[in-house]
Amino acid sequence: MPTLSCTSCHQALTDSAAPCPHCGKTPAIAAPARNRLVPWLIGLPVGAFALLLIGGSLLSSPESKDQWVAREAIKVCNKEVARAPEDRKRPDLTPKDCADLEAAFRATYGSTP
Repeated sequence: MPTLSCTSCHQALTDSAAPCPHCGKTPAIAAPARNRLVPWLIGLPVGAFALLLIGGSLLSSPESKDQWVAREAIKVCNKEVARAPEDRKRPDLTPKDCADLEAAFRATYGSTP
């Protein structure tokens, strides 16, 4: 059985003895020291991630989302036109269609895709 030391008379006690058999006082049980590093190691990255999410949502606008969709449509069009005709999912797409998408992007947003 593990032994403790009485905080009053410093005699050896068993951990099951509530009052000290020598002096009659109940020994105070010290609370174990808490490690404060673990909450910080978890909390800091989670907090930084939350701030990035909030900042990203504040900086994005509906126009920037529309630009992204238009750019992706142009990329998909160019990839589809670059495939062999028998491998295309949309055989009706032509390089002129992709050029029209790029021209519409330039006209709408005033920049190149």
